Amino acid sequence: MTLSEEAAREYDDRAADRVPGDPYASDPDRPVTSARRPWWRWLFLLPGLAAVVYGAQGLLGAGGRVPLSSWFTWFLGSALLHDLVIAPVWIGLGWLAARFLHRPARPPVVVAAAVTGMLTLVVLPFVLGYGADPNNPSFLPREYGRNLLLIAAAIWLVAAVWALVAVRRARRTA
Repeated sequence: MTLSEEAAREYDDRAADRVPGDPYASDPDRPVTSARRPWWRWLFLLPGLAAVVYGAQGLLGAGGRVPLSSWFTWFLGSALLHDLVIAPVWIGLGWLAARFLHRPARPPVVVAAAVTGMLTLVVLPFVLGYGADPNNPSFLPREYGRNLLLIAAAIWLVAAVWALVAVRRARRTA
């Protein structure tokens, strides 16, 4: 269906009664224009566009200080890493969580997985020792791998307690 055909629709049965009482759900009587409401949604677009313009201006105005071929390789590589690795892993983890965990236990597990994943991505260069200099032992002086495991264990311990409390509360109220 084309956009003009979609705009000509007076009623969209696909959106009818999907989320009763939700003011942000699609309006079945006005399917195309309902995505434009509420008006304050558009306020989030302005800072995002400003950030994109600022970044593009800085990238293109840097001259020879930023090699565009290296930047393009990094940009394309990060998009591919996300689409081919990170997104499928998250989809698989979400499927596993929905299949094996009680509904109240899912938010703690998802939060713990997200925090652990981001922490691992930030700390991984230190764990792998990139930039280490054997002549300067003070450059990477910590046991980053052990510390990452300890912090991840603490995160998952908190998530397990949170999940246990959530499941018990849900069973008590049911």
